[in-house]
Amino acid sequence: MNSNTTLLKMPNKLSTKLAALMLGVVAGVIAIFAERADFLMTGGNLTPLGYINTYTWILVSALLFGFWGAIITTEIQAMLGLLTFANPLSWLWPFVNLVFALAVGIIVIVFSKLRANAKISTKLLSMSIVCALLDIPLVYLVMVMTLGLPFVVYLGALPIYIILQLVPSTILAYFIVKALKRSNII
Repeated sequence: MNSNTTLLKMPNKLSTKLAALMLGVVAGVIAIFAERADFLMTGGNLTPLGYINTYTWILVSALLFGFWGAIITTEIQAMLGLLTFANPLSWLWPFVNLVFALAVGIIVIVFSKLRANAKISTKLLSMSIVCALLDIPLVYLVMVMTLGLPFVVYLGALPIYIILQLVPSTILAYFIVKALKRSNII
């Protein structure tokens, strides 16, 4: 038996968690570069590339691997960022990202119980809308309470983060999920 069939023959819960872990490592590596680019562009006060990366992978992982998948992927990514000092706010991302992962994980559970046959786009859009709503308090937490920026900066940045969540993160997640399903990897 080779390593490819070994992973496929593992119990479903274990293979799902391993896949989420691997996705978290990939997302973490991408985040290291994205957040450093953000730092070069904004000094760490805004993190649009890191944001798009994180929330794209939260959506993908939740859709593919469920509640625990979203948490595992998100926390592995955040911990890699913390260990590599990818961003001045890396210490905060494990906590903030966990809130988003829990929310999308709950949405996945609700869909599995009430509308298991819903379209991928419907599930992704629902999860993304919940994340966009969570942006209201969490962007405030990061920008005003943590960074000490004026409230007016928060008001200017909030629509940007909501749009980043609803447009690029959702679209990228959709294309990634479709590509993975087409490739028969998942």
